[in-house]
Amino acid sequence: MFGALDLRSGQLYYRIRDRKRWMEFLSFLKSLRARWPGDKLYLICDNYSVHKRSEVRAWCADNDVELVFLPTYSSWLNRIECEFAALRYFALKGPTTAATPSRTR
Repeated sequence: MFGALDLRSGQLYYRIRDRKRWMEFLSFLKSLRARWPGDKLYLICDNYSVHKRSEVRAWCADNDVELVFLPTYSSWLNRIECEFAALRYFALKGPTTAATPSRTR
């Protein structure tokens, strides 16, 4: 999953793909660019290698998109990580123990 958080509106934009290669990331960037034409976009990224791929950087330079990289091991500084944590907790972890029927011995 690739995600972007619009800090102005609080809206979360995301794409779920089978793989997380640079081509899927670039496709996600293009969808963001189409959503806000004419505005300079700033995206805060971790140091995942697909974010730094030369084709991605070249496209960003040509399309007024600036990738801002966080220091290594500091993904917690990115506000979207809170959204990802909630998604992992509520959607991917499965039902809570309170909702799960107890087993009798």
